[in-house]
Amino acid sequence: MRITGMAALAALALAGCGGGGDQPGQQRQGGVDETPPAGNFNTLGGGPPGGTLVVLSEGDADNLNPLIFDANPAYQLVHLMFRALARRDSTLSNYTPDFLERWEQKDPTTLILHVRPGIKWHDGVPTSADDIVWTIQMQKDSIVASTRQGDVEAVASARALDSMTVEVKLNRTGTATVNSLLEVVPVPRHLLDSIPPDKMRFAAFNSRPVGNGLYRFVRWNKGQEAVLEANRDASPRASLDRIIVRVVPDPSGRLTALINGEGDMDKITADQRDRLQSAPSVRLFSAARVRPGWIVWNQDKAPVNDVKVRQAFLMAIDRATLTRSMFGEAGEPASSPIPTKLREHNAGLQPLAFNVQQAAALLQGDGWVDTNGDGIREKNGQPLRLEVEYSSADPVRADMLVAIQAMVKAAGIQLVPRAYERTTWVDRLRTRQFQGSFWGWGWGPGVMGPNARMVWHSAAVPPGGANFAGYRNPKLDALIDSVIVEPDTGRARGMWKQIEQTVVSDAVYAPIFFDPEFYGVSSRFRGVKFRGPEWWEDVIYWWVPDNLRTPRDRQGAQAR
Repeated sequence: MRITGMAALAALALAGCGGGGDQPGQQRQGGVDETPPAGNFNTLGGGPPGGTLVVLSEGDADNLNPLIFDANPAYQLVHLMFRALARRDSTLSNYTPDFLERWEQKDPTTLILHVRPGIKWHDGVPTSADDIVWTIQMQKDSIVASTRQGDVEAVASARALDSMTVEVKLNRTGTATVNSLLEVVPVPRHLLDSIPPDKMRFAAFNSRPVGNGLYRFVRWNKGQEAVLEANRDASPRASLDRIIVRVVPDPSGRLTALINGEGDMDKITADQRDRLQSAPSVRLFSAARVRPGWIVWNQDKAPVNDVKVRQAFLMAIDRATLTRSMFGEAGEPASSPIPTKLREHNAGLQPLAFNVQQAAALLQGDGWVDTNGDGIREKNGQPLRLEVEYSSADPVRADMLVAIQAMVKAAGIQLVPRAYERTTWVDRLRTRQFQGSFWGWGWGPGVMGPNARMVWHSAAVPPGGANFAGYRNPKLDALIDSVIVEPDTGRARGMWKQIEQTVVSDAVYAPIFFDPEFYGVSSRFRGVKFRGPEWWEDVIYWWVPDNLRTPRDRQGAQAR
C-alpha cells in the first residue's frame, strides 16, 4: 500500500529477418472466456469488428509527426496511425515486417528493403520507396533535429532502386544496427517535402497527420482528447472501431472515470490497484518492467557536474524502503538504469548502495561542509542545493521527491522539487533548461545498443538525440560504439558489464525505481494483453463481444 501524506513520507525518510507469428494466443483469464465467436472477421485478434476504447491519459501529445515528436502520449498515437518499417513480434525481441514486406542483407553493410505492396497513405496515395528514402534523410538532418537521429545514424546512404525497393548502405554492422533502422517510421513525402527542414516543427501536418497504419486520424483537441478510427482498408484490420485518448491529469479523476465507465483503460498506482480489486467493471493487468524511473542531472550545470555530488546524492537514498512504501510488495528499487529482466544487465554489478554516512564523508572530502549549522553543506559560499523537476500530473514522483528530500538532508543536501505542467516539463527537458529532472526510459529488448547510444552517447546530446543530460564520457562512447557491432555474444556480454558499471558509477542517470506497470481495463474487453510496457503494441488485438457493447461502442459501428 502506498504511503501518502507529508507526515508519513517524512517518517519513512527518517527510517533478425521477419520473425514468427505475431498474433497472441487466446486464453481464459480470471474466469473470463477469451475465445472469439465463430466466424472469419479478418481481424488481428480474431474478434468481431466494433467497439470504442477510451484511454485515460495523464498528459497530451506534443505533436503527431513521427519525425519530431517527443512526448510519450505522442509516441503511442503515432505508432497506431503509422507503420514502422517493422514491428516487434510476439516475443518482443525480434522483428516482423510492417511497412516492409521483407528485408534482406546483401552483405554486412548493405540492406535491401522491399515495400509491402497494397499499403496506402490514408489520403489514398500508395506508399513507396521514396517515402523511406526521404524519411531517412530528414531523420538524419540536424536542422530537423529529430530525437530519433540515432536510429539512422548508421545509414551512410539510402536510395530507391525502384518504386518498391530501397538500398541502404550502413557504416557499421550488427543485428542491433539493423533493428534500429527497422524502428524508422516513414512519413508521406508527397505531403511534407515542401516543408523546409527548419520549419518542420511548425508544419500543419504535425496536428493533422496522414498515416498509413491500422488507425486513421480523426481529430485532436489539444489538451482534451485525440480520436482515431480503424483503417477498414487494412487486411487484417484491428478489431476496435475507435480509440479515444482523453487527457485527465488528475489521477483520482482518471480512476473515478474508469470505475464509472466513462473511460476504459488507465495506468494505475499501487494503492489504486487495491481499490480496483473490488470493482467488477474493471480487470487488472501488469506489463513487463523495463521502464526505470531515474533522476537525470544536467552536466552543464553546477554542482551536479561533480561526480562526487551525484554519487553522494544516490547513496543517501534508501531506495528499497522508498519503493516498498510507494508500491507495497510490488515495489522494485533500481540499482541500475538497465532493467534486471534484460540479458544485458549484470547481476554482479557494484551499485552505489544506501549508506548515508559514506555519502556524508564523500561530500566532506569534496569540500562540502556545513559551516553555519543549518544542516546544509556549503562550498565556496554556495549551499548544496539541488533542484529536480517533474510533471505536475505525476503523483508518484511528487511523493517520492518529498521522501527523497528528507533522506538526502541527512547527508547535508537540500533538495528542491519543481513541478511543471507536463508540456512545459517536457519542453524544459528537451531544451536542457533543467538542473535535475525525474523522468525515465522504456528499453527496447531488440535495440538495447542503439537505445543506449540514444540516451548516453555524447553524439546524442540534443539536437542529435535524447541525451538530455549532456552526458559525455569518451570511454562509454567507445564501449557503446563497439557493443553495437560486436557479433560475439561473450565479448558483447563483457562490454555490457563495463557499460552498466560506468553508467552506475558516473551517476548522471540516478536510478530510483522500476515502474510497476499496472493497468486497469474495462471488463468488457477481450484479448487484452500487455506483453511490453506500451499498450499500443497489443491494443490492435483487443475486441468487444457483441453482447457487452455499450452505446459508445456502437457509435463506431454507425460510422462504417
